[in-house]
Amino acid sequence: MASAFTLAVVAPDKAVVETTATSVVIPGSEGYFGVMAGHVPVIAALKPGLLEFTDENGQRNTVYVGGGFAEIQGSKVMILADEASLAKDIDLSRAEEDLESARRALRGENSTSGSEEAIQEIEKAMQRIRAARAAR
Repeated sequence: MASAFTLAVVAPDKAVVETTATSVVIPGSEGYFGVMAGHVPVIAALKPGLLEFTDENGQRNTVYVGGGFAEIQGSKVMILADEASLAKDIDLSRAEEDLESARRALRGENSTSGSEEAIQEIEKAMQRIRAARAAR
C-alpha cells in the first residue's frame, strides 16, 4: 500500500475535500504536476483545471478548481482555490450555459466584461464541463 498524506481542498465559501490520499495531480500555472507522500515542500500557483486524487481505497476522484494556490508541506497538501467543486456536484447544463454566456461576452454582446475577463470565464466554464463529464 502506498504511503498516504492529508489532502484538503478549500474554496472561499466551503471545504470541498478533507481526506487522506495516496496521490494527487494538480493543475499548476506552469502545467499539471503530481504529488505523493514525501514530496518536497512547494507553494505553487494554480490555473483552472481538474485536480485528480486517489484515496486510500484506491478510488480516483476529480475536483474542479478555478485557480488559487497549492501548499505542499510535510504530510499535508492544502489547495486554496478561488472556486472548487467535486466533479459529481457540477451541473453540466449550467456549465454549458456559463460557457455560452462567456463566449457572448467575448464577442461584446450584452456584457460589460472585458475580453481578458471573458477569456478567463471561458476557461473556467470549459474546465467545469470537463469535470462534469468526467464524473459521468
